[in-house]
Amino acid sequence: MAKRRRRVSTEQCSPGIAKNTMSTNTTDFTTDALTIDEKRFFPESTFILWWEKVFLTILVVIFGMIGNLLSFTLLSRRRFRNSAAAFYMRALSLSDAGVIIGLVGNHTMRMYQVQMHSAIYCKTIYFLIKWLMAVSDWILGAMCLERSIAISLPLKSKRFLKPRNNRIALGCILAMLAVYYAYTFEAYGATQGVCRTVSMSYPVVIRTMVDYALVLLPMFLIISSNIVIIISVIRAARHQHTLTGSSSESSASSSTQMSLIAMLITISIAFVVLKSPHFLVKAFLPESLTKQIGYQFTSRMRAIYRLMIGIFTANGYINHAVNFYLYMLSGREYRKELKTLVKSVCKRQTDQAAPNTASSTLPNNGAD
Repeated sequence: MAKRRRRVSTEQCSPGIAKNTMSTNTTDFTTDALTIDEKRFFPESTFILWWEKVFLTILVVIFGMIGNLLSFTLLSRRRFRNSAAAFYMRALSLSDAGVIIGLVGNHTMRMYQVQMHSAIYCKTIYFLIKWLMAVSDWILGAMCLERSIAISLPLKSKRFLKPRNNRIALGCILAMLAVYYAYTFEAYGATQGVCRTVSMSYPVVIRTMVDYALVLLPMFLIISSNIVIIISVIRAARHQHTLTGSSSESSASSSTQMSLIAMLITISIAFVVLKSPHFLVKAFLPESLTKQIGYQFTSRMRAIYRLMIGIFTANGYINHAVNFYLYMLSGREYRKELKTLVKSVCKRQTDQAAPNTASSTLPNNGAD
């Protein structure tokens, strides 16, 4: 920082000493008073402001909620209803929708500086965000693990890969993560209208290590399970020409399963690409840089760091909003089911409108 240089008279410094000289002596010295750096906007600040306030809080919320609700509806239909992968995907759609609701409840209000004075509201929102984000990660990890076992060991896996066991696994995921993230009810609260940390009684170092483990473990399951799935599918494709006499029903079932596998691999890749950079940056950058807030900074380098953190954080939320659109790109049977749903809705509306039109065109046989 710049140091301000001053010339101070000895007379001012020692007012009680008699003046023995005709002239005033002066001495030079430097002070350690620091100049105050002014915060201002940089081009990176303007971009992240637009990115968070427009793209994240409007487009992600709107299209994410629509996509997750459509995914749950389509995966609940008869074509996918009995599939284990579809069961986990339905749960994933609901947890992703909950994350987006949490985004509206807290992060959107922080971005738009909406005052919140309810402590229980802050605690609940933080709990829902952290809990449901972890639930989504572990649901995807459990789904990948289940599919890898089912595909690589098709005969042996039938003994324990049952719908009841899938529901038990989902229940354990929900319960264990809820117990861990209950610390948010003690750690967070409202301070001057802003939701923030109010208690540090829970060891921050331990909490950080556990939080990272709860992301890295499902990520490891997702990556390793998808490798097993891809290898098993390639091996099955090489031996497909030896299979004969398959019925149309088994062919349709196989097509549905392959479509679900393609969807699973696609959202797994998206998970790794969108979520891992945020945790890598937080691990390597100093904590003082990763926790910067606002959009005005004292230097352009700090604005660049804030831009990186803002984009990577937003990408983590985007991961909970894009599954429906990734399903559309990768799942042929999923697209067919969506077309069937749209046609059935349009036909139902047409059938409901037809009686009303017919009744309005009937001749009036009454007296004039």
